[in-house]
Amino acid sequence: MARRSLLVPLLLVQACGAARLRALPHQAAQSDQGQHAITTRLDDATVTVEVEAWRHRPRRLADDYLPFRVEIVNLSRAPVMLQPAEARLLDDHTRVHRPLHPGEVVSLLLEGWGLPALVPSIGFEATGPEPTIFGLELGFHFNRDRDLRDIRRLAFPPEAIPPGGHAEGFIYFPKPPRDARRLTLLLPLDTPSRQHELFFSYAIDH
Repeated sequence: MARRSLLVPLLLVQACGAARLRALPHQAAQSDQGQHAITTRLDDATVTVEVEAWRHRPRRLADDYLPFRVEIVNLSRAPVMLQPAEARLLDDHTRVHRPLHPGEVVSLLLEGWGLPALVPSIGFEATGPEPTIFGLELGFHFNRDRDLRDIRRLAFPPEAIPPGGHAEGFIYFPKPPRDARRLTLLLPLDTPSRQHELFFSYAIDH
């Protein structure tokens, strides 16, 4: 008896939370029309930070964590570098939040879920020289790696950015406390001219 399996993806629609982040660019920066991204231009580099940009697996990551998408374009003739682990997030109650390593995010998600991801499988059984489908079964199998690999794959790289190059990726933070109304992301950037401490501010609209 031959067995053929056809995997059918299960689409989960997550409800969006009520809180939204709105860009508050300072005079040396500019925001996009949707007020999600802030761009700061330096002599050595261009740095863009975007919120509400997670459209990958797992889709509910942004329900429990705060991923910032960071993009840096090196405009100089020497390497520039951002260490994601040195980024900090400040709220309006002077609390300082450290970033989470991608592996830490994965571990916390698995611990919170309790079970691996489920993917439905429909199997068809057939017999004879010209198989005819006569049976249908619905089962589930585990696929943790597929649902969580984007967290590591899309994290901002810690390596130096070569001259004329660019890097992009996510830096992950825990969700801010419910009483927070404003957030400021601090990014230390090493450039040929000097070390910059860049800040990107967002209001939390509930």
